[in-house]
Parts: sequence; structure tokens; C-alpha cells
Amino acid sequence: MELEAGGHKRRLTLLHEPRTTRLRVTPVYVVCAGHDGYFQGPRREDRSPESAATRIGLGARLLQTLTAEKLREAGHGKKTFQLERDLDGPECLVMHSMLHVDRARAMSQRELWELIARELMTGPLASKDRKYLAFLSCTRYRGAPSPRTHEDTLARTQGHAALGGGGLALFGSACLHTWPTCMAQVLPRFLDTTVVDTEQLMDDSNYRGTHGGCLATTLGSVLHELGHTFDLGHTREGIMGRGFDYVDRVFVGAAGIDFNRNPIRRDPQHTTVALSRPLSVTVTVQEPVLSSPRRGRLLSETSRPSPSANARQLPGRLSAPASPELNRSFSKTLNAAELPSQPDRTFWGPSCAALLAYHRWFNTEADNHSNRRHNDIEYDGKRNVARSRYGVRVIELRETSGGMVVGSRQFPGTRPPLEALVPPPPPHCLAALTLVAEDSTGNILKHELPTAF
Repeated sequence: MELEAGGHKRRLTLLHEPRTTRLRVTPVYVVCAGHDGYFQGPRREDRSPESAATRIGLGARLLQTLTAEKLREAGHGKKTFQLERDLDGPECLVMHSMLHVDRARAMSQRELWELIARELMTGPLASKDRKYLAFLSCTRYRGAPSPRTHEDTLARTQGHAALGGGGLALFGSACLHTWPTCMAQVLPRFLDTTVVDTEQLMDDSNYRGTHGGCLATTLGSVLHELGHTFDLGHTREGIMGRGFDYVDRVFVGAAGIDFNRNPIRRDPQHTTVALSRPLSVTVTVQEPVLSSPRRGRLLSETSRPSPSANARQLPGRLSAPASPELNRSFSKTLNAAELPSQPDRTFWGPSCAALLAYHRWFNTEADNHSNRRHNDIEYDGKRNVARSRYGVRVIELRETSGGMVVGSRQFPGTRPPLEALVPPPPPHCLAALTLVAEDSTGNILKHELPTAF
């Protein structure tokens, strides 16, 4: 492979060692009944189902690469999830849903997640070896002259979702038109300062108001919600906080983004990287059964909380993008607090990185121990310890409502402890807590602790 930038060329030799596992992430473009599959966007853009599959497939590869680099930065080596294409499958599957477009546009995010999950897990794409990264084709932004808040924008958007948990991360497609279709478009798309016409198009840019901002926030949101399918909770900073808004810095470089996270104009760069793409595959799903396949708690920090949700949150935590005024008031503090080692503000927190490093979706079948049992890791309440015969790797305390990580311990090295003391909750933490622990083979324990813990 030959790279060219700024008049300089460099030839690289790449060695690919396939993973020995069937566990993978499967991108899916969901076309509802009664819908033609064309996603919303400017007329100049190719908005066809084929274009959607191409954009989603490339976006998944970008996030696959970002995950590996950020785990390397965290000290765990270049580990990442495997995609369907890595097993000689398609870049993105196209699923024709039995859900009618009119009904989909009237449903809440949670209702959409539950129904699409049920269809996936009862249809021809069903597999215990898959986690699904799905996008709805029928998302429709109805327009507003000047929406003041993100909530105003969501209120004008139908068929939208940003939810992840269990085996499914589900998203709307209203900003898919900002995603690149090939490697040569990646930098220009991130640096695109075209102002979003909010009378016609959804602005999901965390108040940056540009097409490049929409790409950064929505691509980062996908990674955040995909993290929930890998059993990650919320964190105050980083990818599992609001740090996913900064994924453009990873690809463009922090020097190319100003303090308001808008692109800085620079000389165009030319790349000669080329990636091949298998053809998309189309399947049709039969009428789903009524039972719900929910395999884990749904968590979302990228969407508006439901009115019935418990509103108790840690001070300073934002479950939706901050208002422009709040962003401005915090800008100096955010930049002053930025760690020198994380200039792009996009990172996995220590406990998140440890969970991913030993997660079954990030390791080979040999590492996963095919004869494993989930009860190999357990909690001893009398002694307040987590234990596993394979060695405990990470322990977290999370708020049961919202999944915010409030305390953690990690155990690196070649000889992790067979049992480890659960850390105490932080002072003045009155929320109900859940213990989450993982061992060296990817067994995960989730145990709700008594209130008096």
C-alpha cells in the first residue's frame, strides 16, 4: 500500500492475521414496509439503499480502527471488534422489515429498539455470534426554522433512535448524508463547514451547526451506543461520556479543530488508500413473534431521556448535548482540563478499556475458552469480593439507573487475583448501585447491590 500526503510518498507492507472467532458486529440497513429505502438528505447526495450500505460499512471500519488505536493508547494493544466483512460477509446487510413506515415514525426510540431487535433475533439474520449495528432508513426530520435545543430538533424528527444495549445498537439515518462513501472523502467530510439548513435537514452536531459536525457527533454516537452492547456503562469523560463528539479529532488531528470544535481550513490532502467492498446482501424478514429478545439494559447518553426515566444524575452530567450558552461557558474549563496525552478528548476510560480488552468480542476463540460457564465469576456478598478461577480483571460500581460508573478497579498483568475486594462507593453516593465485573476469559458478572452497601 502506498500513502501520499503533502507531496511525500511512503510504501507500507500490511500483514493481516485473521481472527479465529465467529463473534462479530453486523451492520444492517433496515428498510421499513412501505418505504423505498432512500434516506433523507440533500438532492445532490446519493441517498439510495446502496449508498446507505456503503456509508454505514465505511463508518463501521473507521470505528473499528478508532477502537483499536484507543485501546492501544490505554495500554491494551490493538484490540478491536470483528466486522461481518472480516468473515467474507458484506459491508452492510439490507433488511426489509415487516414494520410499516407510518407505524415506525409514530413509535418511541425504545419501542423501535425492541421491535427491530425482535425481528433480527427471530429472522434469517439471527445468530448468537452477532451484535447488530442497525440504521433505520425511514428517519424523517420535518424541519424547523431555528431549533433552540437538541430536544427541539428531536421533537421534529420521526423514526429516530440512538439506543444501544444487549445485542443491538439502533440509529436513525437523518444525518447519514454527511458520512463519507470512500476513503478519499473522510477528511473533506470531517472538515466540511457547510451550514446545516435546519428548515430541511436535521442538525445533530452538538450545536456546531455544520455538516462536518453532524458527521463527528453521529459517528461518535454510534461508537458510544455500540459500547453499550459490549457491556460498557457511562463515564463522565471520554467515549462513554460526551467525548464521542470529538471523534473528528482522531482522524483530522486536534490541530485541525478549533476551540469550538469546528474545522480549521487547511491545504487539501490527497490520499491514495483504496479499500475493497463486498456487495451488499438483501434479506426479507418474516412476521416477528411477540416475545422480546432484550438481553441487557438499554443505555443511551446520546438521546433525550424519556419522561418516565429516573432523572437522578451526577452533578455536571449531560444526557443530551449542552446548549450553546452552556458550551461557551464551559469552553475554557474543558480546554484547560484536557490531558496532554489525550489532545483529541476521545478515549476509553480505564475500566471501559479493561472491559473491552478482555471482552469475548475482542479476543480469539482460544482466549474465550469454549467450555466457559457464566457462573465462573461470582460475587460473595458476605466477604464483599468478586472471584473467578480465571482471575478478576476489572470491577466497576455503576448507578443502577443510568449506568454511570462511580468507582472501579483494574487488575493488569499476567497474574490477576482470583478474588478481589469490591471498592466502596464514593462519599455521599446515595444512588442504588450495580456491581459489574469481568474475568480474564470475558465472563461478565452484573449484580445489583443492596441499598445499604
